[in-house]
Amino acid sequence: MKTSKRIPFFLIVRHVRHSNKGTLALIVFLMAIAFINLLFINSLFSGVVESNESQLINTKTGNVMITPAKGADFINNPAAVVKAVDKVPGVQASAAETLLPGSIEFGGTRGNFDVTAIDPTTQEKATTVSQKMTAGSYLKPGDTNGIILGDTIAGKKENDTDFAPNGIKVGDTVNVITDSTSHPFVVRGVFKTKFNGTDDRAFVTNAALNKIAPALQGKATDVVVRADHRGNEDKLVDEMKAAGVPGTLRTWQQLAGSVREITSSFVTINALMTVVGFFIAAVTIFIIIYVDVTHRRQEVGILRAIGVRSPLVVMTYVLQAAVYSFLGVAMGTVLYFAIIFPYFKAFPFKIPIGDVSLSIIPWDYLFRAFTVVAVGMLSGLIPALIGTRRPILDDILNR
Repeated sequence: MKTSKRIPFFLIVRHVRHSNKGTLALIVFLMAIAFINLLFINSLFSGVVESNESQLINTKTGNVMITPAKGADFINNPAAVVKAVDKVPGVQASAAETLLPGSIEFGGTRGNFDVTAIDPTTQEKATTVSQKMTAGSYLKPGDTNGIILGDTIAGKKENDTDFAPNGIKVGDTVNVITDSTSHPFVVRGVFKTKFNGTDDRAFVTNAALNKIAPALQGKATDVVVRADHRGNEDKLVDEMKAAGVPGTLRTWQQLAGSVREITSSFVTINALMTVVGFFIAAVTIFIIIYVDVTHRRQEVGILRAIGVRSPLVVMTYVLQAAVYSFLGVAMGTVLYFAIIFPYFKAFPFKIPIGDVSLSIIPWDYLFRAFTVVAVGMLSGLIPALIGTRRPILDDILNR
């Protein structure tokens, strides 16, 4: 009994040793490509989701955003709130923002864009907008007539917008209109984050806010909180509440909105492409094993004729499929992590919604690796069962 159980292992070792090495290498390479396809598609979609979520956090909401308490329109004494938030463990930086109701006018055209007053020093620590300047410079504290514009507002000649078809350049003057009063501002710079929720904003300093809307002095519409680490937002909210931080505290997940819609769409597409990827791997193994069974009909017939039971022959082909799948996964893993993954980390995709590099989740990689081997074994089982159900004499005589 024990000896019979060793037969499949003996046959598979013999087959691998005596098979054409070029053919074996090609089969393993095809399985590697199928596995890389599975990893690449998932990593790309995960990278798109990661890029969108990171942009939302880094350029707009932070990890946590504090808004006025229920029934209130503003956060009073925001400087004290920022100071209290910064003392909470896990907080890297925070910055108060005041949304200025109004619009922007340029060249006779008026656009309803968000104009937000900030303290450039704290904002620079809490968000990455200052690192995304494509022209000019970031705001300086105390600047009472300077403004920076998002790329959506500034526009470009090669990417015309309805608001500024010829583009707005550094040094141009735009008018910020509040309460039917026009206030001229000089464009200090233009930023481009590739995130629509940020690129359609404009920023002025708190000093400018105090000049054009003194009634809003000492008030904020939100406080952006940047955490040391992503993933512990709920704990951070609890700690800020325990520290007595006033207002309504919400995590970036609760504020995701359109980003959540994009994420769910890509998750759906990724799931469909994953199913297709597994199907391709299954078909590849099925064809390989089916051709092998057909090519070795006489050998299979002789084995069965000398007393090797059909289940043992079937097990041989299942093990063969497992070997092909495992070697393909191993080769695909080496190629992917040694060449493809580092390359796209260094040279990310440049797409309109952001720079996207590949993102791999360890447990997802393991799931795909084990699933490919399991699907391969199942795909090897079917042609093996078909091949061992024919009459023994037909196999030996190859008829």
